[in-house]
Amino acid sequence: MNAVMQSLSRGAWWSLVRPFRPQFIQMTWLSLLTNVLMLVPTLYMLQLYDRVMLSRSTLTLVAVTMLAAGLLLLMAGADWLRSLYAIKTGVQFDLTYGKQVFAAVFDPHHVQRQPPAQALQQLNAVRQFMTGQGLFAMLDIPWSVVYIAVLFTLHPLLGGTAIVFCLIQCGVAVWNQRVVAAPALQAQVARQMTDYFIQQKVRHLQTSHVLGMSQTLRQRWQALLSEQAQAEHTWLAASDRSQFVNKWVRYTMQSLMLAVAAWLTIQGQLSLGSMIASNVLIARALQPFDVIVHSWRQWLQANAAASELQALLNLGRIAVDPKPAQALARPYTLILENLGVELQSRRILHALNLTIAPGRVLCVMGPSGSGKSTLARLLVGVVPHSGAYYINQLAINAANARTVLNSVGYLPQQVSLLEGTIAENVARFGALDSPHIIQACQRVGLHEAILRLPQGYDTRLDEQGLPLSGGQRQLLGLARAIYKEPALLVLDEPNASLDEFGEAMLMQLLQAFKQLQTTIVVISHRAGVLKVTDDLLVLKRGEVVHHGPRDAGIVYLNQLNATAPGVATESPCA
Repeated sequence: MNAVMQSLSRGAWWSLVRPFRPQFIQMTWLSLLTNVLMLVPTLYMLQLYDRVMLSRSTLTLVAVTMLAAGLLLLMAGADWLRSLYAIKTGVQFDLTYGKQVFAAVFDPHHVQRQPPAQALQQLNAVRQFMTGQGLFAMLDIPWSVVYIAVLFTLHPLLGGTAIVFCLIQCGVAVWNQRVVAAPALQAQVARQMTDYFIQQKVRHLQTSHVLGMSQTLRQRWQALLSEQAQAEHTWLAASDRSQFVNKWVRYTMQSLMLAVAAWLTIQGQLSLGSMIASNVLIARALQPFDVIVHSWRQWLQANAAASELQALLNLGRIAVDPKPAQALARPYTLILENLGVELQSRRILHALNLTIAPGRVLCVMGPSGSGKSTLARLLVGVVPHSGAYYINQLAINAANARTVLNSVGYLPQQVSLLEGTIAENVARFGALDSPHIIQACQRVGLHEAILRLPQGYDTRLDEQGLPLSGGQRQLLGLARAIYKEPALLVLDEPNASLDEFGEAMLMQLLQAFKQLQTTIVVISHRAGVLKVTDDLLVLKRGEVVHHGPRDAGIVYLNQLNATAPGVATESPCA
């Protein structure tokens, strides 16, 4: 099983970095040049001990020094270019996958297996490894053969010893992975659980405080923090042990190489310069393995992140189309044929057959849990469905909804405003078109209230919509929905938090949009909206129990309320 998972991870890693193969080829050639020129200090040392010191020639010393300095400058330039290619590749990686990952984690058509912030962190983990020392160490490992070959030219025993030492270093790296990998993964999971717990609870801080939940939540947080501390302690202890063993093995092997070279020098089989050079060469041959040992955890994280990202992209099947979407011609005629919705193995809507015409208001009513909000989200293209859904005879599905439905206004049951200014929220964080922003706020009756704020439309809102009241937040959400007069307007409980004045403004708004031939769907439990309703749809347990003109629907609702008071909705005749 582990072998299969490792194979999948390698496949995921390669599929992500394959578009950057030319850049990796360039970095490989630069690594070759850098590692070959790394021999310059060793050759320079040999020349000093075996030529300059014997001849005592100042001219030879100057010539050899100048040549070495020039080659070292070339080596530094090659290493700088390699780092530059890595940084450029990281930027291109972000540009290539950033949009896709962002779209995938915020795609409403499938259930997320991880929080959005975690997916973006995984993208960053892969990019950091691509531009870090771990990647350079992997590129340098093949060139360790060059250093070993040079040691063979000095003496076969030195070359054989270097091969044995490299194998030992590889064994230490494998041992380090087995010792550190599991504790590191447990520490990472514990940290993510603690962070996620805090992020989720901070959003409901005031409610938790009022309901007396703070003490219990603090105890749960402390329990998670204790588990995190224990996991991190275990990981750090394992990491310290592995680092201790790695340092001891590396320094011992360098000393043993020097001892072998000294013995060969005593036997007269090696010069003094070669003895010192052998110590430098074994250090260079072992350095990539040492870096890999230190960056092994980063590699594991990047490898796991690449696998998760590939699964996420395959799940979402995201394709970011740089071309602008083709706008559907106004007005919109909606047709649902045998349409059903199933979420988390539960059937929400069953075999709906509807035609929703433009220039008319369709009011959807029914008891709680009947599927009204699901129908609203389906009409705006954020819920997967079976059957057929057409707008102007164009089939709408998860693949094209994002690009086709570009003239939609939607007010969810729970209004969510984003942190930013009032103007930015109304304009949906696009270009600030002041005339349309003001027009939308005037139509919902919020313009005067905004002008009374110290900063007007530039007033910044937090994630809870403060400093606006609950009714004002709903009106702001309504203004965002009608911004630039969309062809399809879907409102889920738009009058839930409105007073009489706000509800009167809503009725005027719906009348005005009917004149614009807008396709309007309103979900409401309150009978006031029936004053401007043309057609009435009543749902129960995900099925249509009535669909037709308003007056016939009111008769049906009165009969239903007479037999089961409060089941369908508030009495329309009240």
